[in-house]
Parts: sequence; C-alpha cells; structure tokens
Amino acid sequence: MPAKPAAKKSSAKVSPRAASLATPITFPDAIAALPAPATTRARILHAAVEILNDEGFGALTQTKVAEKAGVRQSHITYYFPARNDLLRETASYGCNAMLEIMAGSIDAGTLTLKTARSIFVADLSDRRFARLICALVVASDEDDRIKPWLAGFEDTNRKRLLAMFLKLGLKINMADIELFHATYVGSVILDLGDSTPASLDRSTRILQRAFDQILAKGMNAGPRPAPRSTSNAAKKLTAGKTTKK
Repeated sequence: MPAKPAAKKSSAKVSPRAASLATPITFPDAIAALPAPATTRARILHAAVEILNDEGFGALTQTKVAEKAGVRQSHITYYFPARNDLLRETASYGCNAMLEIMAGSIDAGTLTLKTARSIFVADLSDRRFARLICALVVASDEDDRIKPWLAGFEDTNRKRLLAMFLKLGLKINMADIELFHATYVGSVILDLGDSTPASLDRSTRILQRAFDQILAKGMNAGPRPAPRSTSNAAKKLTAGKTTKK
C-alpha cells in the first residue's frame, strides 16, 4: 500500500506552460498533451479525466481508471473511497489544468482574444467537456454533500476566468462573466442533450454571440464619470433661491 501524503490537495499542480493554445484545440486535447503526472494520485486523476471526457460519467469506474492509470485498484479506493470523491477531484484536476494552460498561454503571448473565441467554440463542438459538466450536476443532485463544493468550485472558476479576460485587456466585471458562464454552460448542456448537427450549430451561434458581446463591451468600455457628491447636488438645488425672513 502506498504511503499517504501528509496533506491532500484538491487538485494536482499543472505547469501552465506544459501545453500551448496557440492554435484552437479543445481543452481535453490540451490536457491529454500534458506530460504524464509523476505521482500516483495525479496519474489516477489524469486517467479519470480522459475517461470522463471520452466516455462519460457512466464509464468512470475504479476498474477502468486503475487500468488506464496503470495502478492497482486498491490505489483508487485508498485515495478516493467513494465514486463521487473521485468525480469531485477529477473535475478539480481537469478544470485546474484547463485554466492553467490558458493562463500560461496568455503569459507566453500565444493566446489572444481571437484564439480564445475559437477555443471556446471548438470546446463546445467537442462535447467531452459537456460530459464533465453534466456529471457534476447529476452527482450534486444525488449527493447533497457535493452542492456546497460545486458552488465554491464554480465561483473559483468564474474568478479565474475574469482574471484572464482582464489580463487580455477587456474591461469587464463579474456580472459579465456570470452571464457568459451561464450562457456557455447552458449551450453545452442543451447541445449534449440533442447531440445533433442542428443543436451544435444553434449552440455555437449562441456562444459566439455571447463571446462577441462580452468582447464588444470590454473593448468599448471607457472610464465612468465620477458621481456627483450630495453636497454639490444640494448646492445646485438651492442655487438662486432666497431665504424668506
């Protein structure tokens, strides 16, 4: 039995420069292109991400993950006693990897607003990431213990997404990100439900419009005028008035 690490982290560290998004590729493909993780726990999570992306939540079994990761099944239950534990940590690992790759590509100058738009659209058409989102929603509906974790997980992802858009030069706020995030999630789930060329075309158009709207607002936003103070407003209201004696 392997020695258990002293502190259990929510997701394995992924080098932000391990993969580049200079060309529009899907996030699952970018994760697959990362170097093989060194630790047993990370190898398990990396294998679980690939299984979840390629085959869906139903295929996320201890036997399959152990076989793909090249470890004994006892390692799976040691690190992740329950299936939902594995799902939760797999989602953290996968999304962390995606965001790290994107952040690293921004730092390297290989990710621009134009390529970011293409990557989001490519990710929509891939449908593997949609399976991860659906798996989390289903698991949360079945296990109330996942709900607070999922809320915090999505909140963290939105904050990191906002930070990256700001770094790309957009002047937007969290309300803009919340609308974009909700549009993206809704689009991928609706398309996955139908999984037809027509549904993909519709969801792609929706996502492109959402991205273009946030792009237009973020690039056209200028400095807002400072609000007038109450004292100044009061002076204008009383200007010209005489005091009755």
